Amino acid sequence: MRFLRCQRGFTLIELVTTLILVGMIGAFASLFLYTGIRGFLTSRFSSETALQAQIALDRISTELRHIQALASPVPTPTNIGYRSLDPVLLPGVRRIFYNSANREILLSVDGTANVLLDNVNSFAFSGATRDLDNSGDGNNEISEIRVTFTVRSASGDNETGFSAQIYPRSMLAAPP
Repeated sequence: MRFLRCQRGFTLIELVTTLILVGMIGAFASLFLYTGIRGFLTSRFSSETALQAQIALDRISTELRHIQALASPVPTPTNIGYRSLDPVLLPGVRRIFYNSANREILLSVDGTANVLLDNVNSFAFSGATRDLDNSGDGNNEISEIRVTFTVRSASGDNETGFSAQIYPRSMLAAPP
């Protein structure tokens, strides 16, 4: 009677096949995780950007809603200087301007500038004028101020636009 040896273990082909299958499963799992993580990071950046932009728009709206008089020089599409109706709440000569070199919107109070928002790709003020006091003298007042800007992501693949229309609470003569 002849005894056969019982072979236990895996053959080389079985081991190689198993490694290939585990590698393929790992590749698909890592692709799935990468897509999920990238989506999460994009969503988080968009949420943070929207919140920061909304805070900046709220501050700009508060500032320009309480405008009493324009300060020289004449406002430009990226720079407006003014004095406030409420010198206790918003004292001094104030200026909102865009620094294109650093891509920042700044609020300056008596020459001291603070950053309202960074990573701003473009920024512009515009306005509309009408004869609000119905004087018929040909001098118009500022009826609204529009603020628009776009914020670009750090990676450069995402750009979001923001805008607001602000209606000053006092009659403000339009610049010539």
